[in-house]
Amino acid sequence: MSNRKIGVIADDFTGAGDAASMLKKSGQRVLLYTAVPQKAPADFDAVVIASKTRSVTPDQAVFEIEQILDFFNKIGITTIYFKYCSTFDSTPKGNIGVISDYLLETLDVPYTVLCPSFPENGRTVMEGHLYVDGVPLDQSPLRNHPLNPMWSSSIRELMKPQSQYPCYTVNMDTINQETIEEWKKRSRHFYLIPNYQNDQDAVKIANYFKDLPVLTGGSALLEFILDRKNSKEEVRRIHSQNSVILCGSCSKQTRIQIQYFKKNGGTLFPVSASQLSAQEMDVEKAGEFILNAKVPVLLYSDAVEKDMSVLRSKQGFESDAKIMEEFMSELARFCLEKQFDRIVVAGGETSGAVLKRLGFEQFTVGQSIAPGVPALIPHPSLDLCLILKSGNFGQDDFFIKALEDVYV
Repeated sequence: MSNRKIGVIADDFTGAGDAASMLKKSGQRVLLYTAVPQKAPADFDAVVIASKTRSVTPDQAVFEIEQILDFFNKIGITTIYFKYCSTFDSTPKGNIGVISDYLLETLDVPYTVLCPSFPENGRTVMEGHLYVDGVPLDQSPLRNHPLNPMWSSSIRELMKPQSQYPCYTVNMDTINQETIEEWKKRSRHFYLIPNYQNDQDAVKIANYFKDLPVLTGGSALLEFILDRKNSKEEVRRIHSQNSVILCGSCSKQTRIQIQYFKKNGGTLFPVSASQLSAQEMDVEKAGEFILNAKVPVLLYSDAVEKDMSVLRSKQGFESDAKIMEEFMSELARFCLEKQFDRIVVAGGETSGAVLKRLGFEQFTVGQSIAPGVPALIPHPSLDLCLILKSGNFGQDDFFIKALEDVYV
């Protein structure tokens, strides 16, 4: 179907960039928004909208999805893709199941797939279980996510508290329509969890299911949903004169990236929530350091140096996280006002706070700095480049790569 248009609902800001990068990789004309646009866009293959459904109540999530569906209907979207994290990081009261159920019910679709895999980043699914670099999710370092701890590797078990409908594991080499018809007789709606360990699996899944009106999963499958194109868009090279890195993530991979940046001569500036609460540190002081450094500075939360399982159990953990996010977002605004032309942000919640404070709602999608992490050029501030990454994404030298020239 050459006229297919896909609308992606991402459950957070970094997830939206992740999704857009995969669609861009397959040559699509991609538009990325952080809010439902006021007017219909022209000339596109895919529209990605960053929702805020990851960490809100189910009722709030459904309300936001309603607005997005109404917009997608108006612009002629034929396939809706609900994009969530490749580690399915959702608490028992999370919204992945809630939103997926709502999409199936509202659009009267009998079933869809659950495909959170991202093999290039070590996330795979086998026999209905999620693995991170070959280790079951709930035994991996990602089990200690500060906001959404990973309490099971079984996708079926993760869905049970959130969804009304059954899940079935499937092998793409043996799946058949007869079995699917039998499942339709058992339940009005249901989910299929295919094995997904590499791109060959992705191609099989896409070929079999891509005509479904609703699909769900991580970003990796998006590369294969639409027919690949040879993009004819003009490419320009962007060189940064003034860059800053704002790191709110406390993941293991972020810790490695910070240390790599330090070992290779990078300038670091740690900040603690206690400093901010006691007014021993503020945006002006941090901004003065960044301006006087004359080189790119990596400013980070010193919580990354501590045991997250201990921190999370302490009173005030959530309020400290909010204080840090607000500080990072205000510092990003400071840097923008001081004519910085590249802002790199690490951490999904931090990225969301930064984008909200900067106020940009539409982006051009450029090259990927790492799998799932594209360069973004906001409109109308076309001289600014934003690079927003989920804490667990990116190679060890990510922060160094993020400061190099990019192509958009």
